Amino acid sequence: MNDEFINREYLESLSFSDLSNLADKYGIDVPDNLDRRFLISEILEIVEEFNNEEDDMQIASDSDVEEFVLPKNYNESQVSCVLCNPAWLFVFWNISENDYKSIKDDGCVLKLRICSMENEVENKPKEAFEVNCSTTSQEQYVLLPQGERFIKVELISVLPTGINVLAFSPIMEIPQVSSLEDNLKLGTESKYSQIVQLSGINEMLMEQYKNHRQSFI
Repeated sequence: MNDEFINREYLESLSFSDLSNLADKYGIDVPDNLDRRFLISEILEIVEEFNNEEDDMQIASDSDVEEFVLPKNYNESQVSCVLCNPAWLFVFWNISENDYKSIKDDGCVLKLRICSMENEVENKPKEAFEVNCSTTSQEQYVLLPQGERFIKVELISVLPTGINVLAFSPIMEIPQVSSLEDNLKLGTESKYSQIVQLSGINEMLMEQYKNHRQSFI
């Protein structure tokens, strides 16, 4: 019997033995002294739950699937960065089809220009250096210069005739530390107060060197 045709009227027409067999199909344990009305109610409830589960598991047909539309900024040249620690910057970027074609056709060199900024609003960098990157990659780690507070990253294409800025990141502020911590160097003699020495600063410096050696480069 199809589940769609199991209703109260149909169940009322069955004998208790047939009801028990049907209940067994749905895994319902039927005691010998169970009231017939309770058994019918149990079967109806289980059948309804079973049908609801089947409806939830139905896979939508191709005609029901909405067309996937890429966001408008997907085909734009963009560059972003994440500060791993005060020494290392993780840079990732995307190049539009037009810019990629121009780079390939013109034989440009793709680079990242790391700009040290005076403050958060200054547009012109006070210093900058360039890092070569591959057109087949979209991410790179960059070692930051020491003592800088504000950094901006530019994605540029370089030709003998000049430089074209494809994209640039927002200005990022690098967290600053106290001069005491900033001057910590393994192997150099530093004078600490007795209170600072009680903190175990020499042991902490050694552990920092072992686990994060790139910060001391």
